[in-house]
Amino acid sequence: MILPGRVLFVGAHCDDVELVAGGLLFACCASKKKVGVVVFSDHRGVVDDATAARARDELAANLGWLSQVTGANPVDHTAQMLRACSGEFESRRGEIYAVLERLRDDYDLVITHPPGDTNQDHRQVALEAVRVFKAHASVWGGEFPNNDVSGFAPSVYVALDPAAVDAKVRMVERYASQRFGGRPYLDAAVVRSLARVRGSQIREEAAEAFEITGRVVVRRGDSGVI
Repeated sequence: MILPGRVLFVGAHCDDVELVAGGLLFACCASKKKVGVVVFSDHRGVVDDATAARARDELAANLGWLSQVTGANPVDHTAQMLRACSGEFESRRGEIYAVLERLRDDYDLVITHPPGDTNQDHRQVALEAVRVFKAHASVWGGEFPNNDVSGFAPSVYVALDPAAVDAKVRMVERYASQRFGGRPYLDAAVVRSLARVRGSQIREEAAEAFEITGRVVVRRGDSGVI
């Protein structure tokens, strides 16, 4: 299977895309695919306004770095910022839907959260992504072990080369704004270990794993899909 040429990465919060799919994000940029990124919160409400602004800057810095090192131009579609973990994602789900709907015809593969994620913001974004893209694009949910208690069941594995793993670590570690409360998932050793385990399952050095959360859409005449 060859990944399609237009890939959208959708996260609830500023660090989510890098955590669940930073390796794939780098690989898509390196192979000059059309890459889009959209998130819906800079963690405001969980952190103070200054720290939230830093998180938004950290995401922008990661996308700028990807552009610099790969020559790609990942597009940041992020607009409004919702309050994190407060019920705002649920009460304003229509706005999330509307943001994604505007991108519906522009991408063939959507990478987001799995619907079984225990974080309420992650889960709402996953649900809206499936609603919007179910007839338009394939939707995969990326792995975030910290929030998995119901059994993440990967069915898609993407092999990563060392450069992609290093890039994921670099981007995750950039989030100094999130280094509070002993969060183990921001640790480079944890990121590398998970990639190594997933790689071992497909006889590769490293990989990221995903669930298929929507439909797998293969279009006629699209040589970039298969």
